[in-house]
Amino acid sequence: MAAGGEGPFADLLFDEGPFDTTRDGESDSWLMSYLDMLMLLITFFVLMLALYGGQLMDRSDPAAASTTALPVITSAIVAPKPTTPAIETFGEFYRPPRQLRPAPPALSVGFYDPQHARQSATEPVTPAPRLPALAFNVPLFALPKPAPAAPPPPQIDGVEVTAIPHGYNLRIQDHLLFDSSAVALTDRGRALISRLIPTLEGFDGTISVEGHTDSVPISTARFASNWELSAARASAVVRVLRLAGIDGDRLRAIGYASTHPLADNDTPAGRASNRRVELVLQESGTGER
Repeated sequence: MAAGGEGPFADLLFDEGPFDTTRDGESDSWLMSYLDMLMLLITFFVLMLALYGGQLMDRSDPAAASTTALPVITSAIVAPKPTTPAIETFGEFYRPPRQLRPAPPALSVGFYDPQHARQSATEPVTPAPRLPALAFNVPLFALPKPAPAAPPPPQIDGVEVTAIPHGYNLRIQDHLLFDSSAVALTDRGRALISRLIPTLEGFDGTISVEGHTDSVPISTARFASNWELSAARASAVVRVLRLAGIDGDRLRAIGYASTHPLADNDTPAGRASNRRVELVLQESGTGER
């Protein structure tokens, strides 16, 4: 080779050879873009063929496995499929059968038995036997039995019965028991009290006999004021109850005079309403009014 760069290959090596950077490269830039697009298209078709190529043939048919994946139209008569539902496949995925058998009913007792479950799908289900009732009951809380309530007093002419907390109030006008300014019970008054004895004996509690008068002042040799008169009339009723057999520990005699009026004392009707005797019945342990 000539030292001065002369020779038969001098033009190829040093004059615009393949490594000559002085040549304009824009004329070959489209080739790289074209090759890139071809590679993308080839990759896309390979992926599509890998994903959906297996669905073009029925894998359940052994004869179709040796054929191509593309469907072939033939004039052969295809035999009908059996009526028994079978498991169908769609590619590699499971397709449930179109007709499902009813699930076996759940049993209330015992363990699950597959043989019994298969028979129960076609045979009627017999109800499970009920467990026998317990022979005894266990109370959750030992609560005391409530005491029986006393029957209400009977309705008696001249006696006004009013329900109060934990008891009753029996109101009797004084003219049904006493004469004017007297403290001894009349025969009519004793008969009225005797009709209340069965009710008072059946009531378990205290019996307070309260005497009330009007506001008209009184001053006699026996009673200096209405306080003595009201207390004496209450004591007279208590004496009759005690003689009838009522326990004395349950009896109270209280005189209120005119301090608890029911009506206005300015009228005769109001004063007549205020003159009265009340029997207050209260259950034991509830205190007095």
